Amino acid sequence: MRGVGDNATTMEEHFDKAMMDIYCRAKTEASYNATHFLQMLTEHRGLETAKILLHAKTVSEGYTALWERGRLDLTVEALIHDHAEYHSLFTDEERQIARQRLESHKYPPVIDPLEPFIGAIPTDTPDWANEHDRYLGDALMEELRGNKAKG
Repeated sequence: MRGVGDNATTMEEHFDKAMMDIYCRAKTEASYNATHFLQMLTEHRGLETAKILLHAKTVSEGYTALWERGRLDLTVEALIHDHAEYHSLFTDEERQIARQRLESHKYPPVIDPLEPFIGAIPTDTPDWANEHDRYLGDALMEELRGNKAKG
């Protein structure tokens, strides 16, 4: 029988796999062999490795190498920021550290001009906060099609 803590364990296992995945992708897609990162994963697993890196005073050499290659999407910080399913594994402070590092290096998914308005406008659309880009894109396409038909 599964216990209450099993969901957290399963989430940690998923996170471990995702951390190994960014290591493999960095090697194949960005030609970056993160040997120190792999060693950390082997010794500490994914969650502890992420926390060690987040609590370091500066970004890691790997973060810098991936930034130089234009691949911040392969950083631990991006993994944490971009995947809400892992947010519960981290404190608000840890998520903020990840976000601040990404912002300071101009990581595009962090810079959402609509974010300050999410939740500020009453709506009957229940998934507006998560799907606003899709709704705006759909509205823009409708407008373009309408203008195209008129013009």
